[in-house]
Amino acid sequence: MTKAISIGKYRSLQQTSNDSNIFTILAIDHQDSLRRALRPDAPNDITSDEMAAFKSQIVTTLWDTGISGVLLDPVYGIAQLIDSGLPASVGLLAELEKADYNMNPLPLAVDIRPDWSVNKIKRMGSNGVKLFYYYDPDNGELCQQQDETIENVIQACAQYDIPLYAEPIVTNTTADTRQRKVIESAKRADAMGADILKLEFPIDVHVTEDRAEWQAACEALTKSISVPWVLLSAGVSFDIFCEQVTIACQAGASGFMVGRAVWGDACAIHDTSERDTWLQTIGRDRMFQLNAIAQEHASAWTDYYQLDDVSIDWYVAYNNMPK
Repeated sequence: MTKAISIGKYRSLQQTSNDSNIFTILAIDHQDSLRRALRPDAPNDITSDEMAAFKSQIVTTLWDTGISGVLLDPVYGIAQLIDSGLPASVGLLAELEKADYNMNPLPLAVDIRPDWSVNKIKRMGSNGVKLFYYYDPDNGELCQQQDETIENVIQACAQYDIPLYAEPIVTNTTADTRQRKVIESAKRADAMGADILKLEFPIDVHVTEDRAEWQAACEALTKSISVPWVLLSAGVSFDIFCEQVTIACQAGASGFMVGRAVWGDACAIHDTSERDTWLQTIGRDRMFQLNAIAQEHASAWTDYYQLDDVSIDWYVAYNNMPK
């Protein structure tokens, strides 16, 4: 059963999905983790220009491989890629949370980047807001703290009529608790009003190798929520991610957001021309493979959403945007 969604959010979802209403999104909003990958021995020595150049090289090499959108950060990615000529056919998602803590461990409590907001994300032309946060359904204090921030973001996204892609990352998990925590965290985000869920694979594939269990877990996840979900790569190998995407999409996922599983190996290639050769061959082939898997197996987000009002006077009652 589909539910109604506002015209602004509906249009934005169209712009970040492909013609089949499936999400095939390249994620490169990484900051501290990218510094560590580019120079493990001296991550703080990576300059802002190097960060921006790497992101630009990745995106400009891969944006014509069938990706429906790209997820970027406001520091090293969004303005630089728009300036480089990000095609209008590629949807744009913007990271909202602060993700650069001067190489200190990321705090559990989500923190919105200072001087950055849903308002600014909408005004600069983004098609969606992404919010990453840690979550533990068994930790009531953390849940209460995170929920307050998440609900504020959801209200702002409703006000500015832009979809929220919520990314709960579960903590304190074991092989026995991972599936339950992923599903419960997804249900909480759904209940609060997130529009799309960007989720971890619900099984620890390093512990459980039975593909039937992978399938059952993904099916249980799909049945537990009422909104579309996409699979994140979480730094797993490309081959494993291909398997995960296949199973997740067969079980009801609406596509993927992929980061290091596609471009992570390029971080170790420091010569720019050699890196470009790798991206032009292996990198592009990886995106083509993932897009083909999603195209064959994924569920369209329109299986969940329909346009709220298509009457001739829909605009009369359209009060989502502030005057």
